[in-house]
Amino acid sequence: MSAAGTEVRRRLAELSLELPVLGPPKYAYEPVVRAGELLYVSGQISRTGAGEILGGRLGDGIGVAEGIAAARVSALNLLARIDDAVGLENVVRVLKLNAWVASTADAIDQPEVVDGASQLLIDVLGDAGRHARTALPAPGLPQGALVELDATVAVRA
Repeated sequence: MSAAGTEVRRRLAELSLELPVLGPPKYAYEPVVRAGELLYVSGQISRTGAGEILGGRLGDGIGVAEGIAAARVSALNLLARIDDAVGLENVVRVLKLNAWVASTADAIDQPEVVDGASQLLIDVLGDAGRHARTALPAPGLPQGALVELDATVAVRA
């Protein structure tokens, strides 16, 4: 394993994080598509490795703390997809993170919720995890999930 790969694995261990084992998608899409040195990662919802959906809607009995936890789960799923596709050691930079948070019409804390995912990416990948980002509300997400993330990632050739 490369020095970069060893560093990423060390960070995961220090944070007591394990990448989930994700199966193939249920529907007609690819979880990851590579185009040259770019990786496009399909939406990853807040489903734990045990298959539990962290769901609900921000502002409807769900607070920021629960949202942050769901965003972190989605980010772990995103990292697992990247690792399966090219290996985390081959990440040059997470370029863009798009995030949706299931929310009531008056909920406004989506950016704070999505910071859970952003911080996890930085904690695991270091500077390569720093990214541009969009954090949007959604009236509902697939399978009742609280958070969904997708990303564009620069990878080594």
